[in-house]
Order: sequence, then structure tokens, then C-alpha cells
Amino acid sequence: MTLVVTGGTGFIGSALTRRLKSAGHSVRTISRSQGHDILNPESFRREFVGAEVIFHLAALVQSRPGPFEEVNLHGLKNVLQAAIEAKVRKFIYVSSFTVFGPSRDGIHNEENLGDRDNFFHDYDRSKFLGLQLVKGCRSDLPTNIVFPTVVFGPGEVTEGNIMVRLFRRWFSTRIATLPAKGLVEWNFVYLEDLVTGLMSLMERPADEDFILGGENASLRLVAEQVRMVSGRSFFVVGLPNWAFRASCHLEDWSSRLFGKAPLVLPDTGDFLLQNWCFSSSKAQELLKYRPRSLFEGLEATCEWINER
Repeated sequence: MTLVVTGGTGFIGSALTRRLKSAGHSVRTISRSQGHDILNPESFRREFVGAEVIFHLAALVQSRPGPFEEVNLHGLKNVLQAAIEAKVRKFIYVSSFTVFGPSRDGIHNEENLGDRDNFFHDYDRSKFLGLQLVKGCRSDLPTNIVFPTVVFGPGEVTEGNIMVRLFRRWFSTRIATLPAKGLVEWNFVYLEDLVTGLMSLMERPADEDFILGGENASLRLVAEQVRMVSGRSFFVVGLPNWAFRASCHLEDWSSRLFGKAPLVLPDTGDFLLQNWCFSSSKAQELLKYRPRSLFEGLEATCEWINER
């Protein structure tokens, strides 16, 4: 089968491309490193000709302000139009868990996706508007939408691979400072499990949408399990909200001083003080999706970090 992966050299895209090729598929990757630009349809349009399935992962993901709407919305519009013109059989769009908004004291499933009128940052807003754009094209383009939760695992240490960057900082500084005293809960999915879920969508009916996640866990539990499986010694410190917000300003200052990508900034800090809990029960039932435990995923990730 001839497939296209936009963002095919990124954190998730490179893992997906590798697995698709191992399964015997012919894969065309769309990436800036190969001279493609989703803001310029002529740079990638020919790659869609003859393709049966397109996985759209290309997006701007970074901590600092940037042209999120231009890339994640206008670039997406170009990709959708090219896919319609190429008459591809299936378009699989990788959205984001952020489009649901915080889960507060509940657990989100696919039915909880509704309207939103305020956002934490421009990335959040661009992904929500992009979702509406994809839904509006469904009459012309058979589409599945996927909502990955917080993805972690071995892979390119880009801004999208935030958990590995975080773990490495814990190891180097010997301290894990956690927002909201470490009590907030997020949903975590191991990279290879997400890829397995994405691949299973190629033969599913169009217009089915799935949350692909793993376990819901507090940040304190994650830190304690990382300390256990990595064999590294570091302190786990849960910061009250005021101290965490102050640390975001320190992060901003130090990242500018040393020229490194920040993990979190003052404008995005409130996002990390929320619960982001999800259920993948629909995918487990219909896709036979079986994500590994958080402990197993962290064990494999820390082993990979230690080897390097």
C-alpha cells in the first residue's frame, strides 16, 4: 500500500514511518528537511498522487510563541485540499488531547468534545480550530481523527518529546519539581502503542474518531516510577501553584540566557496545573487497542535514555 506521512521525520512521525515500512508499505514522508513546506502546496502536492492513505502529523509544536495558526490551520487546509484533489481513500488526522479542555474531576471520552471559547495558548487554539476544519471536509474526504494523550518514549529529542526532555532534566539536576504539588493527573501513552493504534485505523471505516492513550496517573507517581526504573537518584518536590508559576519565569529567563528550548513558560504554565484524564475504552473495544502499563513504558524509556 502506498502511504504518506506528513511530519514524517518528527517524534511520532518517524516512529510511524519506520513501523509502516517494516510492515511492507511504500511510505512517502513530507517534511521540511526534505524540502517540503505545507504552506506551499506545490512543494508536496505530487507526493499525494497515487497514495491510498495519508497520515497528517505535521504541526508546529514549541513552547515559545510562533506562527501556530499559520502552520496548524492554514497549512492543514493546504494538505486537506491536496488530499481531496488526489482522491485518497483515507485521511487520518492526528489532533491533540488539548482540544477537549481540562478533564477537571472527571475522565474525558470521545463524547466530551464540545465547544470552547477560551484557550491556554495559541497552540491549543490552533489545534481546536484545525479540528473544526477537518470535520468540515468530511463530505469530500473520508477521515478518521485521533486524539493522542501525553506521548512519551524513545525517539528524537525534539520539543514534541517533552517527557524525555523532562526526565533528562531530572537526572541531570537530581531534582524533579512538580506543578500543583505533583497531584494533578494526566494520561500518558507510550509512543509505540500510539503507532500501533494509528496503523490499525487504515482498515477501519471513515468518520470514526478515537482517543489513543494509556494510564491516568499523577505526576508524583510518574516521578516515583521513573526514579525506580531508571536507577537514578533524585529528589521529588511538589511545588504549590505560586511557586510553580515563579519557576516558569525562571525557566523563561534561563532558557534565553543559555539559548535552549524551555520546557514551560509563564504563558503556558496554567495548562500544567490542570487534570488531563482520558479513557481509551472505545479504541480498546473497536481497535483491540492494548496499551502497555505506564510502568512498562517508563522502564523502556529510561533504559533507552541510560544507554545514551
